[in-house]
Amino acid sequence: MAQESHGNGQYQLITPPNLLKAKVGKGGAGGIDPDLIKNAESVIDTMGVEFAGSVELETARIMKLAMDFESEPDKAAKIQKKILRVAHDLRGQGATYGYNIVSDISESLFRYTDGLSSAADMNADVLRAHADAMRAVVKNGVKGDGGAVGIDLVKSLEALASRRKV
Repeated sequence: MAQESHGNGQYQLITPPNLLKAKVGKGGAGGIDPDLIKNAESVIDTMGVEFAGSVELETARIMKLAMDFESEPDKAAKIQKKILRVAHDLRGQGATYGYNIVSDISESLFRYTDGLSSAADMNADVLRAHADAMRAVVKNGVKGDGGAVGIDLVKSLEALASRRKV
């Protein structure tokens, strides 16, 4: 600690220790244990399998919500909120587990549902199309962006969603 004169009085410069730096170390080759990285990758791979099952459940949920919307349009606002939650969760998780295309499809579904002028304007066919696409992606084990076919699929869903907005 240093004491320096400043004008009409004294002040003390205090530099707190960097506790995070002390815990992490200096970095470099010995900074992070490679075995820890391998273990983390293994956990993510395992969770990716669980995520695929989760997507199947969530696509079934979207399908049910689409049917609920058709049979009970007076509950549109509640249904819209549920679809937004599902789409929000899947778009955030897909890329983490290597299913970037699921994130992209979920993003399209989220934007469609969130961008409606009224929940009553939802279109069940648009909801089902997104759910069907996610189901096909997971069933066929398509990871990453799905290549040219995956990119075209997402673009066609976005086009469908934009045509069906009111």
